[in-house]
Amino acid sequence: MDFADQALLMLILNLSIIALATVIGLLLLYLVIRQGVFHGLRAHTRWIDSGKDYKTISQR
Repeated sequence: MDFADQALLMLILNLSIIALATVIGLLLLYLVIRQGVFHGLRAHTRWIDSGKDYKTISQR
């Protein structure tokens, strides 16, 4: 195997590692954002529910 073949294989390896790292990074970013939105919506629902007066709601 000569230098050109080794350089080509190294280029392919580097590009594969970059692509894999990008995919994993985007997946982790997606999961972090999804967890943040989920917890935010859950806290908002609790906040809304804590402000409700169930006695006046049930009398309507």
